[in-house]
Amino acid sequence: MGKYVPAIVTGLIVTIVVAFLLGLIGFRGFAAWYVPLFVGIFTGYIMANLQGTKAGPVATEAEKAAALSLRPSPGKALILIHRQGFVGKAAGMEVTLDDRVLGQLKSPQFTAVEVDPGAHTLGFGFVGLAAAQNKREIVPVTVMAGQAVAYRATISMGMGKNTIKIDRDDEVSMLADDLRRVKMVAPAVA
Repeated sequence: MGKYVPAIVTGLIVTIVVAFLLGLIGFRGFAAWYVPLFVGIFTGYIMANLQGTKAGPVATEAEKAAALSLRPSPGKALILIHRQGFVGKAAGMEVTLDDRVLGQLKSPQFTAVEVDPGAHTLGFGFVGLAAAQNKREIVPVTVMAGQAVAYRATISMGMGKNTIKIDRDDEVSMLADDLRRVKMVAPAVA
């Protein structure tokens, strides 16, 4: 609860400011209290959803070029993860590799990491209040030396919970061309 105090305080301040401004321009009755209350609660809700979102370190142009060349180091494989879509684009989606945090991706962003050949697991989920609204997704990945694979993460809205959808991109070379215009987040682990 303590981590949501800034979101609650911000929502309260927004409520007071909007009520004051609406009072100045002559709003009375139902609209004078309903509109500020709605705007304040909505602001607090959005801020609580973004709680825990942090900007990851931006990869250098050399790191980005190396990842998009799709040629992993000898004896390694390359995993590209990119996030697409409008739903929840400002909330950082935490990406893990074998239970170690790679970083957070907003939409549209991507990251890439070299791994040893073999079986791995990718995890996708949110932090903050958004975590309670989105089911965490775990994807098994098996790669061979010299292979480059890519996964796309999107969110689809549901009634009770949103769904994180993970799709493997089979056209990795075409994807690399598209990702040249997108920000790359440097992975936290190698």
